[in-house]
Amino acid sequence: MSTDVPAPAARPRRATARRPRRLPDAVDDGSRGYRLVRAWPRGTEHALVELAAEDGATVAGQWFADPAALAAAAAATPAPARAAGDVLLQPEGADSRLRALPGVLAEADARMVAHRPGRRAVVRLGAPDGPPRAFVKVVRGSRAADLARRGGLVAELVGDAVPVPRLLDAAGVERGVLRWSVVPGRTLHDLGAGPWEPEAARAAWEAAGRAVRHLHEARPDRVAARHDAAAELGAVADWLHPAVVHGLLDPALVGRAGDHVTAALGDAPADPLLGVLHRDLHDKQLLLDGAGTVGMIDVDTLAVGERALDVANLLVHLELRQAQGLLAPALAAAARDGFLAGVGDVPGDRVRAYALASRLRLAGVYAFRPSWRPVATDLLRAVADRPYRRATFAARERATTSGRAASTAATSASVVVRPSEKRSAERASSDG
Repeated sequence: MSTDVPAPAARPRRATARRPRRLPDAVDDGSRGYRLVRAWPRGTEHALVELAAEDGATVAGQWFADPAALAAAAAATPAPARAAGDVLLQPEGADSRLRALPGVLAEADARMVAHRPGRRAVVRLGAPDGPPRAFVKVVRGSRAADLARRGGLVAELVGDAVPVPRLLDAAGVERGVLRWSVVPGRTLHDLGAGPWEPEAARAAWEAAGRAVRHLHEARPDRVAARHDAAAELGAVADWLHPAVVHGLLDPALVGRAGDHVTAALGDAPADPLLGVLHRDLHDKQLLLDGAGTVGMIDVDTLAVGERALDVANLLVHLELRQAQGLLAPALAAAARDGFLAGVGDVPGDRVRAYALASRLRLAGVYAFRPSWRPVATDLLRAVADRPYRRATFAARERATTSGRAASTAATSASVVVRPSEKRSAERASSDG
């Protein structure tokens, strides 16, 4: 009889899922360290980033989860671009797709305002201590003609009633270079952060409401793009899914909040109040000049949709500024009242529905801005903890967000985000 002891059967190896790479909050290229200011996810394995050094200098870049994708991007991008960890740093306008950008930056008194690699850049032309003489947008050549067309269309739609950027020179459009006129004035965001009296704020925001109403009432048949509730849900998901994958937002809260927003936006009337929308309307897109006229910028997201979307997005941004410590409560209340008085009749129930969507989308946006992640969590909880119940707001559906005191109070009450009890001065010092 054999005394050999049979070898134990081999145990099957447990499959181990590869931990996904995540966007870093800090980048070190050996000689200099950078912190993440904000990021724009392009799916879950790629993001455009804005980084800041200790001295405040900013640099654009791209993060890649795949080292091979990083290597390919680095090989295609001209100097002085360089890889640092998982990030391709792209200083001085280095960009493989925006080849005209270095030439624009070489012009007299040119200063980079924003750079999203491969997508677009904005350059200010004008002496640092004086007013700008123009703003140049540099985009991919394939997109430039459409953006020029949209800019011309907006100018036609609003006429002289609402100042908007106008194309100054079409010569560079084929190269992706669009030179736009300057809309005079200061943004309502900047004015709200300064020593502004509530009465002046209300008057300015009422003028802003009238400007938005003028856009809303423009001829919708001139605008081909459409943006409905389904498209808005898609925009929300584009931010939330990457935020969850990167561990920036609680997936259970996101799931619950998403259900609430889906129910709210799906509860649409048979005949919604449509109009020509800005689609990215907030306080940094509206400028007040010395004569009290309000102009608009960044109007290239124009589409036809429910007017409530613009109204809700603007009101939620006012909540956001208050939560950031950038807008005093009295000014926020004056701004809401003035804007609602000027913008005209918009169904309050739809404003509430789109406000839920705006809060949830902004939770995703600000999750990718490390300084403001506590605010992102506040926004997410504000949606997750407040289920949408149409019956509760039946009276509000009959009301509208006109300038009447009753409807203003009802709508304002439905769009309140409570700022965290602990909001540091450091986080409140910049919008990021």
